[in-house]
Amino acid sequence: MLTYVTVPVGAFCENCRIIINQDTQKAVVCDPGDNARDLYLLISRYKLKVTAIILTHGHLDHCGGAAELAELLSVQVVGPHADDEYWLHNLDLQARMFGLASRPPLTPARYLKDGEKLDLGLGEEILVLHCPGHTPGQVCYYFGKSGFVLSGDVLFAGSLGRSDFPQGDPEKLMESIRNKLLVLPDDTKVLSGHGEETTIGIERRSNPYINGYFD
Repeated sequence: MLTYVTVPVGAFCENCRIIINQDTQKAVVCDPGDNARDLYLLISRYKLKVTAIILTHGHLDHCGGAAELAELLSVQVVGPHADDEYWLHNLDLQARMFGLASRPPLTPARYLKDGEKLDLGLGEEILVLHCPGHTPGQVCYYFGKSGFVLSGDVLFAGSLGRSDFPQGDPEKLMESIRNKLLVLPDDTKVLSGHGEETTIGIERRSNPYINGYFD
């Protein structure tokens, strides 16, 4: 059985998620945007066996702590899609834009492709959904057996991800939501990069940016 812990990190209160197999204590960390040492101490305290770090996209608030945490845990960073290479290689530029501490460029162990199925030792396959629009290489991770999706900054409770950043595309964002997320079961939990949890069904029915858009 999989469970998860949400740890808001960094100046932007980004939702870092630790996905845990309770039977084996194996875990995967998604989007450690900051506070790498605090995350490491938390993981160590509960004696979790982290097998990988996965990234939804290359914005600093989601991956700024990934390299440090990967080194502390001796694991690899996986994802996002290769179209976010620009953002990962320019973390220092992103940091300087917001007056934050410098970050070195990040090169993951490998990039991911749409439709790829990951086996990261949790006892459940993870389906990779390439969902461009917020960034060109944004991906979401669908845990079908456990009934949740890590949506990064694509879909939020009552809102959508921004598409006005460089390389953002509002039309692609809506296409991603329609073709990749709204096709998931209504009871699928949406674990967004910021804010509260929601479900696909709730957002289909009541999200003002979605409701009526695809009629």
